[in-house]
Amino acid sequence: MDLEIGRDTLVALAAVVWADGEMAPEEAQGIRMAAQQLGLQQGDLSAVESAIAQRITLDHVETIRMNRLTRLFTYAAAGWVVGLKGHVDAKEQEALRLLGDRLGLSNVARERAERAVQSVGSASAGAFDLMALRSKLSAGLSQVGLE
Repeated sequence: MDLEIGRDTLVALAAVVWADGEMAPEEAQGIRMAAQQLGLQQGDLSAVESAIAQRITLDHVETIRMNRLTRLFTYAAAGWVVGLKGHVDAKEQEALRLLGDRLGLSNVARERAERAVQSVGSASAGAFDLMALRSKLSAGLSQVGLE
C-alpha cells in the first residue's frame, strides 16, 4: 500500500504540538525534518512552515482522504513529534487522542503505532528514521484493526 504523505499529515503533527500553546524548537525541527525526509513539494512546505509559525488546531486538518497506512503513520508520527521536547503535556495527549479519533483508529491500532515508534528508536529529531517507521507500519498493517 502506498503512503501518500502530504501537507495534511504534517499539519496534523503541528496541530497536536500546538495543543499546549507552544511550538518548542525541538518539535519545530522534528516537523521540518519530517517534511524533508518525506520529500514535500515547495507549496506544501510553505503550508507546513505556516503551521509551525502560527498556532493551528485539528480543525485545520483534513483526514478524510487519507488511506489506512497514511492515517496510521500520521498518528504514529504525531506521537513521536510531541515527545521530542522530553515530555508530553496533558493537552498534547488529549490532542493526540482526538487525532486518533478523527483518523478512525482503534485502541489496538494506536497501541501498535506507539510500539512502532518505540521500536524505530531515537527520540531526537535528527536521528529518527520516518522511512523505517513507514516500513514497520506497512508490514504490520494487515494485523492492525482500524475499525
